[in-house]
Amino acid sequence: MVFTFMKDRPTQDPDELSDDSLFRGRVLLHQPLRGYRFSVDAPLLVWFACPEKPVASCADLGAGCGVLGISLLVARRANRVVAVELQSRLARLAQRNAAVNNVGDRYSMIEGDILAGPDIPADGQFELVVSNPPFWPADNGRPSPDLERQIARHETHVTLHAIADTARRLLHPTRGRFCIAYPARRLEHLLMSMSRAELNTTRILFVHPRADTPAELVLLECRRNRSGHLRVEPPLVLKDGRNRDTEQAEFILAGGFAPEFPASTRESQQRLE
Repeated sequence: MVFTFMKDRPTQDPDELSDDSLFRGRVLLHQPLRGYRFSVDAPLLVWFACPEKPVASCADLGAGCGVLGISLLVARRANRVVAVELQSRLARLAQRNAAVNNVGDRYSMIEGDILAGPDIPADGQFELVVSNPPFWPADNGRPSPDLERQIARHETHVTLHAIADTARRLLHPTRGRFCIAYPARRLEHLLMSMSRAELNTTRILFVHPRADTPAELVLLECRRNRSGHLRVEPPLVLKDGRNRDTEQAEFILAGGFAPEFPASTRESQQRLE
């Protein structure tokens, strides 16, 4: 991932989990101590994708441990989420995390390969599709020796083209939005993939680690049958000159963009006990 949010912790047990939280404890997540762990691009994408009004249905492509879809459910911005995840352990964790956050009855997991065209019901009916896909080509750099992390970070088992094609198939033709996070230096590839899938870019936002550094992450919104209405959002800067969260970053990471988030961190923590 582009930004470090939760570092891998050394452990001898590959099945050992950590108990982590987002948005000041409002969303609780079990994730592997070894293997794939989400980073700060996930809560940023939740913020970027969060609709003004709740959507009836949302699809999460490459769900990992469920951070995107579960956060949208807890924030009450989606009434139902259908998630797709290839890796069995992460798919099981996502279902467990949905139960921990009391949204299990509205969270459906399809364990399968996006390349194989998973059997997702209600084609053309999703008002929101989100994805935090593998960022790097299969031949980019040295692959991780951890297979789970390798599959999550490199396009060894799924391509951006396949994700874009699936998103287009699922999106409602007029109300649907597809929101995705991707490295800024691969923006050309991202835009080409969206265009190839006949998805029109309607919003773009660049994320900078600091004000004096180049953007490292781009957040993109696309729609079907919509062109000529691109909105370039003001850039998001994460850290100030003293390496502290900027006011906007602090607002986002605290979940201030969604007043419907549960207010009590203490009540949230009790769900893990």
